[in-house]
Amino acid sequence: MLLSKEIVVYLNLAGCRVRQYTSSLLRKNNINLTPEQFLTIDILWNQGAMSQTSLAEQMQKDKNSITQLVDALESKGFVSRMRDMHDRRSNMVVLTEKAEKIKDETKQFGVAMLDELLEGIDKEELRNFLATLKKITGAMK
Repeated sequence: MLLSKEIVVYLNLAGCRVRQYTSSLLRKNNINLTPEQFLTIDILWNQGAMSQTSLAEQMQKDKNSITQLVDALESKGFVSRMRDMHDRRSNMVVLTEKAEKIKDETKQFGVAMLDELLEGIDKEELRNFLATLKKITGAMK
């Protein structure tokens, strides 16, 4: 197989497996979130309330996908929408008290999951891998 094709196949496979792995661990730990919902809440924990447009940019998703994602999180009680006081055409996505209550435990879970996933790979390999991924991602802009 061509090296470039093999790289793309393994990138896709790795992405699928990370989602499956994360999903199964979330279920095992009784965290009622999909991996994508978990990522969304984590972004909001780290950066605070933001517009759906900003969230779409952060997650590199289209506006329709973000609307569906926010709808699902809102129905689970983890986020709410508020009018942006600076731009009335825009909604801000805000974490609810329910999301804040699970923050510490869920963040610890996320860190432990990543540590387990990357166990046995030294930091230099990870830095090189990240640099390569950034180059690949940058080439697709």
